[in-house]
Amino acid sequence: MSDSSQRFAVSVHPDELHFNAGHFITFDGTCENLHGHNFHVRIEAEGDNNRDAFVIDFVQLTRIAAEICGQLHDKVLLPGNSSEVHLQQDGQQLHIASNGRKFSLPLENCEILPVDNTTAEMLAWYIMERLIPRLRSNSDLSHVDRLEVAVEEADRQWGICRRRLGIDT
Repeated sequence: MSDSSQRFAVSVHPDELHFNAGHFITFDGTCENLHGHNFHVRIEAEGDNNRDAFVIDFVQLTRIAAEICGQLHDKVLLPGNSSEVHLQQDGQQLHIASNGRKFSLPLENCEILPVDNTTAEMLAWYIMERLIPRLRSNSDLSHVDRLEVAVEEADRQWGICRRRLGIDT
């Protein structure tokens, strides 16, 4: 059954899609206090159903996304591309300086991300960047037109990254 006016989508946000992490953001020349969240992740895929009548396999999508979340769990998330946050490694210690604040943390507790700021939106982008190649190598994404990753930083406050597949991937 196919009707070109119909679109299909899947949405996953099971308990496995979460991570607890510390972070801070910079804005208006200031640096927030280092603090933590229990982040939750939701992923949506939209497109045409494949010959098996689904857009993408829920189980595989959840498994891969949970592995990515697991790499962020119990870490301090730091922006590796920020002009306002300066990172300097000294042996197994990481020194962080931003807008008059200084932190020193064990390197093993940190995850340096290729982002300008560790906002919920950029965490969603980072997860998307890791998710797409993993899905492409394990799934047929030819029926998926759009992918959305949302990261909930606080109760009902989501940062979202949306991407049309085939255009900018």
